[in-house]
Amino acid sequence: MRRASDIPLRLLIFVITFALVVGVALPLISRVLAASDTVQVRLDASQIQPRPLEQLTGQAIARTYSSAWKNMEGALEQNRPELIDESFVGYAHDKLLSQVQEQKKNGLATRYVDHGHQVSATFYSPEGSAVQLQDTAQFEIQLLDGSNVVSSQKVTRKYIAVVTVVEDSWKVRVLEGVQDF
Repeated sequence: MRRASDIPLRLLIFVITFALVVGVALPLISRVLAASDTVQVRLDASQIQPRPLEQLTGQAIARTYSSAWKNMEGALEQNRPELIDESFVGYAHDKLLSQVQEQKKNGLATRYVDHGHQVSATFYSPEGSAVQLQDTAQFEIQLLDGSNVVSSQKVTRKYIAVVTVVEDSWKVRVLEGVQDF
């Protein structure tokens, strides 16, 4: 038989248990959701020439390159060319803009399910304004007609990228697919 004095104690235990579960679960959930907001880029600058890449600069390059891929993927999936402006300049910008306009004209879109990038920094200009990257990327490319997936393929692709300083930040100037390094 339950006593009336047991009810507040049970309620207190329930509230504390609930608070602990929520306190542990929410940070884990937010980390999982945040992880999907970025593209995984692993940068190795151990073989860079002719000068070493400073740690903070390397972190900025990795962050910039990750954001560039995320913006490119969003632009191609949503046919939103303005997303390209945030991360790309020059040849890379013009090439991606043309690709978005062409697929938009044809009523298509491209979705990248990104599985990460193994990136090697190979050249850091003497004046510190440009870095060349070799990227081995793994993803699934889906061609969309409206919301229908027309084709899908898992691929590993290699890219040469050049990231340059533009108006006090880094942007991708060249992003070119290659057969091999």
